[in-house]
Amino acid sequence: MKKILISAYACVPNLGSEEGNGWHYATIVSKQDYQVWCLTRTIGKAEIEKALKASPQPNLTFVYVTVPGWIDKAVKWGLLGMYFHYLYWQWATLQVALTLSKEQPFDLVHHVSYTSLQLGSFLYRLKRPFIYGPVGGGQEAPESMRHYFKNYWIKEKMRSWVSGLMLHFNPGCYQSVRHANYVLAWNEDTLQMIHALGRKKAVEKEFGGIGRSFIPSQPIYRAPHATLELVWVGRLMPRKALELSLHGLSKVDAQLPIHLTIVGDGEMGQYVPEYIDKYNLADRVTWVGKVNYEQVKNYYTKADVFLFTSLRDTGPAQLMEAMAFTLPVVTLDLHGQAELVDETTGIRVPVTEPEEVALQLAKAITWMYQNEDERIEMGQNAYRFAQHQNWESKINRIIQKYYYPVLEQSARLAFTASLLID
Repeated sequence: MKKILISAYACVPNLGSEEGNGWHYATIVSKQDYQVWCLTRTIGKAEIEKALKASPQPNLTFVYVTVPGWIDKAVKWGLLGMYFHYLYWQWATLQVALTLSKEQPFDLVHHVSYTSLQLGSFLYRLKRPFIYGPVGGGQEAPESMRHYFKNYWIKEKMRSWVSGLMLHFNPGCYQSVRHANYVLAWNEDTLQMIHALGRKKAVEKEFGGIGRSFIPSQPIYRAPHATLELVWVGRLMPRKALELSLHGLSKVDAQLPIHLTIVGDGEMGQYVPEYIDKYNLADRVTWVGKVNYEQVKNYYTKADVFLFTSLRDTGPAQLMEAMAFTLPVVTLDLHGQAELVDETTGIRVPVTEPEEVALQLAKAITWMYQNEDERIEMGQNAYRFAQHQNWESKINRIIQKYYYPVLEQSARLAFTASLLID
């Protein structure tokens, strides 16, 4: 049985985003007749062990990499602290992996989390067959939309500046790009960034996925009703630009029965009452705050349209979740969402200037209200698209397309080397 080492900085079962990403890779690969060791943090240990107790994974071993307490506290220092913590953890992970590889000669190493090109991985130093990604991080928030970041725009520009430095000075980034057998990019922005680093061959695009258990077994049927229900789901981060969604909604004819439910909380939550007052939306918006992963399904089910206006996103997991619940999408023609949504599943608004973008969002929302049959068809198309994005299919594709040739090439080289020795 081939031995696979997976690096997943974020790995927690029954969650979406980065945490779910790590968990799905570790568990699904281990079910494909591979012996898997997954290096991750202790932050998800309790949930992991609970999940393994409920559903044992005999081919999967988790190795929890720890760092000193003062390093763990670095994440509270803001963006630079988070980067420092990640890089330190990656270095500690390399030391653990070097020791572990002496006991377990791994056939392949795969970095899956964080999905950030710039943050990188040090596991290329194991000098084993190595797959890097899928990674994102090639996106930049449009300067014209800086208003929606409020005072956080300075941090956004700092993020861009630090990311630019790390592309060229973080060996975990440029050496991983240089030495990986395959570099997998989540979106076109990141693909072009990888090319700019000089890597052109064996670079492929691969989207993220959604858990099969999260996808309803049948498309959601919504009986005709008077009010068009929009839903916005996500952490209230500056780059998610909730205010832009509300700005767009404010330009919709007030006589139309349209309502928006906001699901989520975060650092921008303090501004939600201000936004609602500023755009005179008290009668059209309900903010429910943060709910657990399972409860999100209820809000997807009750909605008619998913509204998503993130200004920087590798590939939004909640967008795929919404599509899985038969929801058409109103979004921006920008970054990952522009590659997930097309004219058959939603409306993509070009990013120009704030007032024009808000106006076009309003037109898109109004179209969704006025064209029920077409809207329902878009939702059906979205459901069919999401079915093909489940993690099981995605990861099995990656195994067949990338694991197989890498492992076969490695076996041929080992066989040739044995002949030379003989």
